[in-house]
Amino acid sequence: MEKSKIVALAPLAGFTESAFRRLARELGADLTWTELTSANFILARGLEGPHFHIFPEERPLRFQLQGSETRLLVKAAEMVIKRLRPEGIDLNAGCPAKKVVKTGSGAALLKDLPKLYEISRALAELSHTYGCNFSVKFRLGFEKDELEKIAETLLKAGVDLLVLHARTAREGFSGRARWERIRDLVKLAGEEAFVFGSGDITSLSELERFFEETGASGALIGRAALSSPWIFKEWRDRRPFKPSLKERLSLLEKLAAYLGVYRGPEETLKVLKLFAPRLLKGVPGKRKILPLALRAERIPEFWAILYRLEEEADANNR
Repeated sequence: MEKSKIVALAPLAGFTESAFRRLARELGADLTWTELTSANFILARGLEGPHFHIFPEERPLRFQLQGSETRLLVKAAEMVIKRLRPEGIDLNAGCPAKKVVKTGSGAALLKDLPKLYEISRALAELSHTYGCNFSVKFRLGFEKDELEKIAETLLKAGVDLLVLHARTAREGFSGRARWERIRDLVKLAGEEAFVFGSGDITSLSELERFFEETGASGALIGRAALSSPWIFKEWRDRRPFKPSLKERLSLLEKLAAYLGVYRGPEETLKVLKLFAPRLLKGVPGKRKILPLALRAERIPEFWAILYRLEEEADANNR
């Protein structure tokens, strides 16, 4: 397997903020993505708040924008580039969520290729002006597979990196991702753009098979990274890794420490409650202990309850 292949943390709304990006990079992710951020939100509220914290440890990083109006997207992108200096700007043209699609953004852009071209061309030109790389993350189509038309549109617009989730927007996350279409995209792009792919990569063996079958330059790990962030370590070390309960709790503790740098205790606890069920997936005794931890009102109480998992494991091993 080529060492030059990139394995990145995919953008995941509600999860891939600074703390988790740092954790993913520490475990071996080559690249991280911010969660999608509305251009309108940035223009209305600026770049203040927890979603705009970026530390050196989580770079290289791509900042993902969502929107449907070229002028507003360009204005927001310029603010992001000047202030946050990401290594890349990414346009979301794949999110199938109803609240995103109804605004004409996300996967809705796949229904209006002239608009997708206009936005992509403008963002590519802006990014290149500032020496920044530009990518578009998209689906095979909205209701049906129209990969060839979409790829032609994006390549003509000057996109540097094509990132394909190999399902249609209508499919959401159902069925199987069609990796053969990522291979088709690699052929279509040729030397004009790099191709990354995503969809159904949940283990080291699948990751290796993904690269063999698609020939893509990179792979994005999304939902699987929430419950098995050590997949990045597995890729880096080229061998499977089975974390102990102590190691899983240690990852959660690191996440808490990174969150504490820019979030208050109450917000930190809320985020930890999102990650705990995922990082502790499959742990014996979780069903009894975790609900109690998720009802904790303060961080010390949260940890005291979770550490009972270790105590019970030690008792069972005696």
